[in-house]
Amino acid sequence: MDLNTLILIALFILLVSIWLTSGKSTKKQLPGPIGLPIVGYIPFMTRKPYIKLTELSKSYGPIYKVRLGSIDITVLTDYELTKEAFSKDVFMGRPPDLPFDLSEETLRTEAISGLPWKEQRRFSLHMLRDLGFGKTRMEEHIKEEILELLQRMSEHVGIPTKFNFLLAPSMSNNIASLLFGNRLKYDDPQRQKLDDTFREIGRLAGSSAWLMFFPWLRKILSYFNTGSKEELARMNNEIKNYCRNEMKKHEETLDPNNIRDFMDGYLLEIQKRSNDPNTAFKKEVLSDVAGAFFGGGSETVRVTIEWMLLVSAEFPEVQKRIQAEIDEVIGPDRFPNFQDRIRMPFTEAAILELMRWRTIVPLNLMRYTLQDTELNGYFIPKHSRILSVLWALDNDTKLWGNDVQEYKPERMLSKDGKKVVKPEYAIPFSVGKRSCPGRPLAEVEVFLYLVAILQKFEISAPAGKKIDFEGEFGFSLQPKRQDLCLKLRH
Repeated sequence: MDLNTLILIALFILLVSIWLTSGKSTKKQLPGPIGLPIVGYIPFMTRKPYIKLTELSKSYGPIYKVRLGSIDITVLTDYELTKEAFSKDVFMGRPPDLPFDLSEETLRTEAISGLPWKEQRRFSLHMLRDLGFGKTRMEEHIKEEILELLQRMSEHVGIPTKFNFLLAPSMSNNIASLLFGNRLKYDDPQRQKLDDTFREIGRLAGSSAWLMFFPWLRKILSYFNTGSKEELARMNNEIKNYCRNEMKKHEETLDPNNIRDFMDGYLLEIQKRSNDPNTAFKKEVLSDVAGAFFGGGSETVRVTIEWMLLVSAEFPEVQKRIQAEIDEVIGPDRFPNFQDRIRMPFTEAAILELMRWRTIVPLNLMRYTLQDTELNGYFIPKHSRILSVLWALDNDTKLWGNDVQEYKPERMLSKDGKKVVKPEYAIPFSVGKRSCPGRPLAEVEVFLYLVAILQKFEISAPAGKKIDFEGEFGFSLQPKRQDLCLKLRH
């Protein structure tokens, strides 16, 4: 082959390469801040990344790119863009390097990270509905937990107390009833161990999350079995082992004619699909799904109730208005039910406004694009990480007005105060196809817990103390643990 032929071949390859890449090069590329070599923009982030990311949008617009470590993140700080993106399948993936370790089976089948999640979600919602999820049957489980909680809270009347240690097991028992068909007593050693493990997971997940931006460093630490990531993996494994033990017990007593809980239903689904080589319904996937439900389902409800108790202590006029609705609609003795909320608009507005004011989950769990796509005219390549800053939406003055920093339940009410008016951009459970599947249960829990507590107790801060509303950021925005005082109302 002579030199001229080689030159012509090389030229042809070059032209084809230019043609193949020209589609991308003509599309708008995302703007964003310039970081430093190796670490990217990480040194300029603060302990409140949701605020920093919101501030950056003032310079770069509602969609921009920021490099953290060796990974580019596409950031969304606008409601309409978030809604548009999260309505599309292409934005529905999860990154493969989230802080929580998934089993090899879950990763291989893409049961959580790819499109097979749609079938998992559809089955889960159907199963939970059959179990009375968000209905009267579920309310009976919750009532049992709340009555025990009220009894234990009564033991602390008049004594300044941090109530987190009572709330955590109560909320996770509601999930345990749904998933495993049983509850654990407060003083059960297994119960205490689970609570401690979940608390530690929350702490470690926050401290090791930065490792996802340094894949090469994560591999080194993993090789030497060191760092908070390995400790987090050990904690996650404890939860999975608990789920596996429950699975084993359920398999031994499984009755197709008597589905007792979510785990029974899922195990029967595994049996039905056993001849399908492509199914994502596997035992290891079940342990991952159950662990996610167990952790996420109790954490956000607990955090919301803690914030509402602090709001009640700091804003006595809000507490009195809620209690006035309780006295009028329910009275001092009858246990509340979820239907009561229809006649208690201020109570519901107070909860909705709290979820906006102290954005419970300031950063939406990271998404991952499954194909090349576009958003707002910008090219978004396949396998991009997408982060929606929900805190930015909840603090957008264009949406909420200039008094956005104030806690103001009236903004969720009609002008006459008789009806709840929830704007479409109030999205504490996210939006779109991967919004929180536990929303129906969470809404029932938050309402019943808050109303039952304020029906029985008056809440205040200890004398001379002011409530601290500075949240501590982990996966959720948690209130600092602080003493509250209870007084019996009747």
